[in-house]
Amino acid sequence: MIAVSIIVPCFNAYSKIGRCLASLRSIDFPSDDYEVIFVDDKSTDGTYEMLKAECETVKNWSVTQLQNNSGSPSKPRNEGVKLAKGKYVFYLDCDDEILADTIKVHYQHAEDCDACIVRGNLVVNDGANKKVMNEIGGWAPKLTKKQRVEKIISKQSTTVTQLIKRNLLQKHEIQWNESIKMGEDTIFLVDVLSKAENIEYLPHDTFIYNKMPSFVLSSTQAYGDKDLNDHINVWSYAQAKLKEVGVDYSKSRLFVGLSTSLKSLIHKNKNDIKNETFSRLSSFLKEHEAVINSYNLSERFKEIVVSALKEDFKEFKNLCRPRLLIAGHDLKFIIPAETALSEHFNIRYDKWESHTAHNEKRSKELLEWAEIIWCEWMLGNSLWYSKHKYNHQKLIFRVHRQELATSYADDIDFSKVDMVITVSALFFERLLERFPNIPRKKVRLISNYIDVDAYKKEWHPDRLFNLAMIGILPSRKNFHIGLELLKELRKKDKRYKFLVYSRRPKELAWLVRNRDEMAYFDKCEDYIESNKLSDFIEFKGHCDLKKSLADDRVGFVLSLSESMQELPGFESFHLAVADGFASGGVGLIKKWAGCEYIYHNSIMFDQLSEITDFIHEVSNNEEKFKALSSSGIGLLKKYSLESFVNSVKKDISII
Repeated sequence: MIAVSIIVPCFNAYSKIGRCLASLRSIDFPSDDYEVIFVDDKSTDGTYEMLKAECETVKNWSVTQLQNNSGSPSKPRNEGVKLAKGKYVFYLDCDDEILADTIKVHYQHAEDCDACIVRGNLVVNDGANKKVMNEIGGWAPKLTKKQRVEKIISKQSTTVTQLIKRNLLQKHEIQWNESIKMGEDTIFLVDVLSKAENIEYLPHDTFIYNKMPSFVLSSTQAYGDKDLNDHINVWSYAQAKLKEVGVDYSKSRLFVGLSTSLKSLIHKNKNDIKNETFSRLSSFLKEHEAVINSYNLSERFKEIVVSALKEDFKEFKNLCRPRLLIAGHDLKFIIPAETALSEHFNIRYDKWESHTAHNEKRSKELLEWAEIIWCEWMLGNSLWYSKHKYNHQKLIFRVHRQELATSYADDIDFSKVDMVITVSALFFERLLERFPNIPRKKVRLISNYIDVDAYKKEWHPDRLFNLAMIGILPSRKNFHIGLELLKELRKKDKRYKFLVYSRRPKELAWLVRNRDEMAYFDKCEDYIESNKLSDFIEFKGHCDLKKSLADDRVGFVLSLSESMQELPGFESFHLAVADGFASGGVGLIKKWAGCEYIYHNSIMFDQLSEITDFIHEVSNNEEKFKALSSSGIGLLKKYSLESFVNSVKKDISII
């Protein structure tokens, strides 16, 4: 006789089901007395084929596959019950582990008590620690059904793992709700509890819930209009169903469900909540306002609830954005994304005076407000916030290049850091090489962005003969090579000119104090004078490149930086190349380490003479110039502002 049927729904579980399988093989119960039924939800990664092979080696293991993917574990669980032969069923998720004695202990207790359902504790494994949860104090034989239901609903999560009489499910036609993906476990549990005649709990650790970090945003992590609708449906159903046994769901459990929903609305929001769904939420909260007012909600959650009670949809949507604090001394690479980021986050800035200097009082005030802290540059700002952040806050660093030449990160406790962003593939690896104290699993590659649509692109024939460099400081930008290029091109055609978008060396105190740097730029001045180039070079200073490059009719933007194999390297991304294309021109690179991971090899050159010949050729072929510029804009699509914001939002949702 089969005593227990263990039902395991699976979908694309090939890489995560190993622990589950090992635990199932270790069950301490006669193999003839239980079966394991795997139900595959039309996996595409070989899960079904692997399970078929496994089931051939173990007695009473079987696997079936659904014809079409259902999108949730509910249908596989229902199909598993149809196939089950056991007196009891036990549900187990494919990435969790059943403890060896669970079936023996729970089955014996169910038989001794003639229980309809037996629930126990769970062990949460977050990869670093294991914690026992779902413990119920004061459980005793004298408890009434109402008291038993109330204790389970109020003290335990609605986890699926429980021993249930199969004939109870059949007699009352209790199934998993296949139309929802959020809260289906609550509906199933209240259905079982409302119909069960004998409800039991054991202070026994039943299974291990593996709550491991993931680099993929799952459907249960993203939270949107359908999810909120599902939650409202679940709360309303549970309220009505539990009322049948004298239990008030709003007093026993709604606090947890509402808090979970509010947290998801802040941190996992798809930003697709409809006015109709908001109205449903408002009505539900008003119906239970008296009880909800008694909840010990955080001030943050209270604000959202109040906005819903006031039926202020605009304020509700605004309050549901996470609070993002951006801190750093130089914010030029992040401020242009503010408008796009503001669609998903409420943003404030902590502007530092330098790598280490800041208004600490102001920083602490902003820290109290923040939910996500974004340190632009991993310098003194990152060290300070790593020491002062709260446990509930997410801490993110975005690294460019100069950080690798500093020692700030050596002193950072990276257990306090959630994510480190690098802007290019080469610097992803260089970061880890320079700072081995940074865990690789916390590092992400999110490339720099370019807002192509924000640039003027008007065509003018002068573009064919106008060169430019964006930034010539320090000397490793190789301004001198640009001058050499201008000289060689003017030998071929006197129309070539050179525009420089940069501050002059003598305008920067740190550079003036550096003898080697000043000697280099004095050499550049001598070269300009001796080759009579001054009339063909124009220093533009700092400009709005989105407008100036087109207005000044720049055609070729040069990236001539030194290629440094040793740490830290020089160019991590060099947005100047992207500026050239975005403005309707062409970006060209004298190869530096890592450029091949960012830009197309058709614009990269080993020698100055190759760049000279290429520019001269393209200058005399307007169609080729325009085609090259157009292809460059196509390349920049993968570096769009939209892609950057989506990557940031997705990765922040995961951590």
